[in-house]
Amino acid sequence: MRRPGGKVAILGGGMAGLSAAWRLSEPGWRDRFESITVYQRGWRLGGKGASSRGSNGRIEEHGLHVWLGCYENAFRLLRECYTELDRRTTDPAAPIHTWDQAMIPAENPGLADQWGGSWVTWLGTHPRNDLLPGEPDGAGHEMTAVDFVQRALQLVIAFTDSLRDAAPGGLLLSTSPDLPPPQATWTIAAVQRGVLAALVAVTDPTLSDGTPTDALGRSLDAIRHAIDYETRLDHKRGWLLISLVTAAVRGVVVDNLVTHPQGFRAINDEDFGDWIVRHGGHPDVLDSPLVRGLYDLVFGYEDADPERPAVAAGLMVFLIGMVLFEYRGAIFWKMTAGMGDIVIAPLYQALRRRGVEFEFFHRVDALHLDARQQTVDGITLGRQVTLAEGVYRYEPLTTVRGLPVFPNAPLADQIEAKSGLDDLESHFSEHTDVETRVLRRGADFDHVVLAVSLGMIPVVAGELIDDRPEWRNMTTHVRTVATQALQIWLRPDEPTLGWDHPGATISAYLPPFETWASMPQTLWAEDWPDDDRPGTVAYFCGSLHAAWPTTEHGADYVRRYRDLVHAEAADYLERNLGLYFPLAAGDQGFAWHLLSGVDGQRGQSALATQHVSVNIDPSDRYVQSVPGSDKYRLRPDESGYDNLVLAGDWTDCGMNAGCIEAAVRSGLQAANVLLSRGRFHRIRGYWLP
Repeated sequence: MRRPGGKVAILGGGMAGLSAAWRLSEPGWRDRFESITVYQRGWRLGGKGASSRGSNGRIEEHGLHVWLGCYENAFRLLRECYTELDRRTTDPAAPIHTWDQAMIPAENPGLADQWGGSWVTWLGTHPRNDLLPGEPDGAGHEMTAVDFVQRALQLVIAFTDSLRDAAPGGLLLSTSPDLPPPQATWTIAAVQRGVLAALVAVTDPTLSDGTPTDALGRSLDAIRHAIDYETRLDHKRGWLLISLVTAAVRGVVVDNLVTHPQGFRAINDEDFGDWIVRHGGHPDVLDSPLVRGLYDLVFGYEDADPERPAVAAGLMVFLIGMVLFEYRGAIFWKMTAGMGDIVIAPLYQALRRRGVEFEFFHRVDALHLDARQQTVDGITLGRQVTLAEGVYRYEPLTTVRGLPVFPNAPLADQIEAKSGLDDLESHFSEHTDVETRVLRRGADFDHVVLAVSLGMIPVVAGELIDDRPEWRNMTTHVRTVATQALQIWLRPDEPTLGWDHPGATISAYLPPFETWASMPQTLWAEDWPDDDRPGTVAYFCGSLHAAWPTTEHGADYVRRYRDLVHAEAADYLERNLGLYFPLAAGDQGFAWHLLSGVDGQRGQSALATQHVSVNIDPSDRYVQSVPGSDKYRLRPDESGYDNLVLAGDWTDCGMNAGCIEAAVRSGLQAANVLLSRGRFHRIRGYWLP
């Protein structure tokens, strides 16, 4: 007897697909569904979050992955997974048993700032708190404009109080003949009077509509005056931050977002920086490290051009509110090993125990509609390899230092030998498949969860794009950008290299690698020889201008960008690493001999011994949140086809930015559709209304 839910095919084993599988396979799932099967190209799961192990057991990531402390759904899923996996009982030899051994609060979030012709770092001072992300009793609710205004105004008061404590004297003189140099205490008092008046007005609807705007306008005048006269770096940073937050609050009030039915979405057609200046923010705010760091966080530049910032204003205001006001434990959390090791592998293990099936080495080539164009009727897959004799199911994990991990190549004893195994994860590889499979509705699947990356939608869903304008609009207006990442291992520890803040994450530095993270907490999990053991590992990432789609031959396209990224990465280390590791940089450039595994090489030859990730595959491209694109995203339940739901950080899931939390939320929502539940059933935290 067929079960009412039939068979579910999940296309793509990234975080969205795995999250959908997690909710669909909760206890009792076999009463509803006959089977749940995840189809995955190549030998690894994780999508853009995949990682694997290379030589010396080193962790090799697609890019830098840092979780924000406001990722309530991602943390809840991870905590549920580790609880269910119960490694203390089932795998006591594994060195990571619990979620809080896998993820730890990250110290020292910071920014890079140019001052007086030199670059300096500005480490964050956001305090830790006693909360934990993903707690079992967490709630779900919207981040309203009123919430944002009230908390932001309180934050401005706290910022100005800290400036008063730090600067009892007056600000430095200016040559301007028009205005007298303000005194710090006078300026702070003027700002706080306006902010307090606005806070009272926002919380008391009986006051006139103009009261908050007028009060904040006076505050912004005082702030601009202070910025124009300020010449001390730390104080100017503070005033720019106050200008940013105050202008954002004024914008929320002036644009009527408090009562607008679309909430923050009402301003998503405008760029965030333009919106801030329009509402009184000082023009210098746009080049401040905080704003550049925010844009770096979401790779928010058209065609990866740092001179063309582009992020939807409403989304950015929402994210600022989430990051500053809703973090639990710490703003950033970091993994103690690779993301594939401590997130993806445990999920795979737990899902397998639940009975979810995984078909590795199955590349999705096309979805086909039925004659009435109402359902997905067939799915064409390329089966990439043949399993070895006697092997009936590929098992993807190996171990390093007792930890289950994904290797950086297929496990040879489980498959038949063939050429091209290293390129099985690449869209640009020669497709020397062993078989073409066509899955049929009613026989192989009843429902489909499309969980591939946005960049792959035109590749696999051409029939759907041709059929429905909503799909054409989404793939046209929701943009993606290529990224690049670099990891280097150095034998000396960070203090020996001149850096005294282990665990820092710094953004807003020079391209092509605007963001750097100190990751010493991962070194224990690698397996280096004693005579070459690193004391430092550094992760770098940034966006990459690689046009897509392209008419260039795939192999030429890959070669061109691989050569470009390797050359620029070598140059970056030669010229720019001194900000972080001054004792590894000198008159002769970067001290290449300090790298682990370098074996006397320099430049690009030395770099080839480290790990560089050139993320130009359409499946690897990062989903951006450019102005005007939000309205073209489809919700997980808006595919337009009876048996198809959508999952990915490219959907309209309530946190419409490229991140793990968006992928998890979208996957859970896709599962809710198939389970006949409300869209936000058991979705936690805040979301865009």
